[in-house]
Amino acid sequence: MIIGITDTMVSEDKFNYYIKWLNSSDIHPECVKLSYVLDNLSEIEKCDSLLLTGGNDVDPILYNEPTSHSKILDVDRKRDDFERKLFDRALERNIPVLAICRGMQLVNVHLGGTLIPDIEEAGFRSHRCIKNAENRHGIVLKENSHLRSIARKTTGMVNSSHHQAIDRIGRGLDVVAHSDDGIIEAMEWKNNSKDSFFLLVQWHPERMNDANNPLAGNILEKFLSESN
Repeated sequence: MIIGITDTMVSEDKFNYYIKWLNSSDIHPECVKLSYVLDNLSEIEKCDSLLLTGGNDVDPILYNEPTSHSKILDVDRKRDDFERKLFDRALERNIPVLAICRGMQLVNVHLGGTLIPDIEEAGFRSHRCIKNAENRHGIVLKENSHLRSIARKTTGMVNSSHHQAIDRIGRGLDVVAHSDDGIIEAMEWKNNSKDSFFLLVQWHPERMNDANNPLAGNILEKFLSESN
């Protein structure tokens, strides 16, 4: 099994969280780093699934927000465009896709959706990480969603490390989890009868302190089983 993982472009430590998480199972897949810096878009052709990772903000031009917004930082348009091509090819090949945090936001924007540029500015409480501790909050999972069947839970607790969130929903997507203060926390295809695994989550399952949390461990198990 070969899993393509996008480079976080932040630090090797952040990228390695994903590798460690994927290898915490009994399967131990081969992992391929995908990055415009490596110019290896073609590597997606040999991958059995795609994991879109977290990182810095998506270019606001892609969802018609001004580039001058003071809270939008460290935009990397080359990364955005590279990963949009990866995502399109993953859909064409009908391979499993798991998108985490920024990955979820990028997919939503690519499908015509928009983002809240800064959720605190929009009146929500902070969902940023807390130094030396996890910022946690509750979520509610939608009835009859794939996510709910994977987690086998109606509610749960997840970690949180973001300042942006989904605003308008992209084409074909369905919201399947909300935080307890109303932030969109997970999406999947509205037509959930599609063959291939597809899940977008706002939290970071690869960094959960409780690895057996069903909103981390069960997602990993399902993603790997569908990638096999």
